[in-house]
Amino acid sequence: METLSSSRQRSVSETMATKSVEAQMKELLDTFDHHVQEVVEDAARESAKECVQKLKATSPKRPGGGEYARSWTSKKLEHGWVVYNKKHYRLTHLLENGHVSANQFGEYGVRFNGIKHIAPVEEEGIEGFELRINRGINE
Repeated sequence: METLSSSRQRSVSETMATKSVEAQMKELLDTFDHHVQEVVEDAARESAKECVQKLKATSPKRPGGGEYARSWTSKKLEHGWVVYNKKHYRLTHLLENGHVSANQFGEYGVRFNGIKHIAPVEEEGIEGFELRINRGINE
């Protein structure tokens, strides 16, 4: 009888220890998960802000103008951040990739070459985002 009750006691104490370890692991993983979420959110916000600044600086400007360049902004969506041109969103593709234009008589043939200003900033933004995440998680 003595052996049976002592084995039950060991079983109960082992179960309690296992639950304690499980609870500690869950708490640790929850804390790490929360930390990673904060790091990713901060990295996304900072990367979006940096991209907006670079786009404002590198976007093409008409002489005496610059409204297209000033219109870059960012906003938070449900699952991340987006950088976009608020007022001149229709021009982004045309200025980035070029387009054909008509003359005063409606004849096509004048080709305007694109000015790559979005793609380089996007690449730098992705690299900066990844770098910020790695730095934040390793802190």
